Amino acid sequence: MKNILIIFCLSAIALTSCESFFSQTVEIDPPAYDKQLSLHLNLTDRDTAVNLVLSRNYGILEYVDDEEDYYVKGGAVQVLKNGQPWLELHPVNADSSFYFSGILPEPFQIGQTYELRATHPNFPEVRATQVVPGDFQADSARVKRQSASGPFGEQYDLVEVYLKDPAGVKNYYEITMYGIYYWVVQNPNTNELDTLDVGYYPIFADQYSDPAVQEGYEGGALFSDQFFEGQAYKFQAQVYSNGDLQYFIRIKNVTEDYFKWSRSYQDKRDSEENFLAEPVSVFHNLENGLGIFTVAKERVLIAQ
Repeated sequence: MKNILIIFCLSAIALTSCESFFSQTVEIDPPAYDKQLSLHLNLTDRDTAVNLVLSRNYGILEYVDDEEDYYVKGGAVQVLKNGQPWLELHPVNADSSFYFSGILPEPFQIGQTYELRATHPNFPEVRATQVVPGDFQADSARVKRQSASGPFGEQYDLVEVYLKDPAGVKNYYEITMYGIYYWVVQNPNTNELDTLDVGYYPIFADQYSDPAVQEGYEGGALFSDQFFEGQAYKFQAQVYSNGDLQYFIRIKNVTEDYFKWSRSYQDKRDSEENFLAEPVSVFHNLENGLGIFTVAKERVLIAQ
C-alpha cells in the first residue's frame, strides 16, 4: 500500500510538471536582417522590352498581412551599357509605381557589359552586371513521334535538338520546350477558317538521355559544355506524346549566374516538397539586394 501511494504521488508531480511545461510562453526575439530591395530580370538578345517588379524582403518572423506591402513604390531603375546610361525604366502608372517598363534602344549585343541599378531613398542601392554570352549554332530540331511506350501504355515523343558549341570558352545552355496551338475561327464574311491567334504552353520532359542535363526554372533543361566543348551536341528529351503538335523550342546560351540561379531555384522547390531535405538557398547576384539579373543569347527552332 505504501509503494502504491509513492507511485501515485510521483505520477501527480509528473503530470503537474507536464501541464506547467506545455502552458509556458516562450518569447523569441526576431533575428536581425538587412532590409533590401528585391527584383528578378532575365533577358535575351531577342527581347525588345523590359518589365520589372520592384519589391522588398521581410524578416523570417515578421507578419505581412497585405501582399501590397512587399511592393516598393517611389524607386528608380536604369540599365547601363559599358558604364554609360542606356535605358531608364519608368513606372507604368501612379497606382502601380512599383512596376517598371521600358523599350530597349537596340538588342543586347554579344560581349557587351550591361549593368542594372535600382535605387530608393529607404534602401541601399542595388546593382548587378552581366556580359552577354557568345553566339552558337543551333542547326535543327526534330520529333520522333511515339518513339517509346510506358508501363501503362502511355506514349512518348523524343525531341532532338542539334547544336554546335563554340570552342575556347565555357558555355552554359538552357533548352525549354513549348507546344504551339492556334485559335481558329470562321470568318463570317467568307465562311472560311482563319487563324485568330497563336498560343504556347510549356512542355516538361519526362527524362533526358544525357545524365548531365539537370532540370531548372520552369522545367528548363540545364547543361554545360563540360563534356562536348567545341563540338557538336545532340540534346534528347523524352516527353509525353502530343499527337501532331508542333514544338516551339528556345535554346539559350546563358551566363553562369543564370545557371546557378535556375538550378538552385529548382533545388529549393524540390526541398520544400520533402520535409526531411536540408534547406536550400537560392543563388542571387544582386549587390545589396535579393534576386537575379541575367542576359542570354537565344535561338528559336520549330520541331515538326
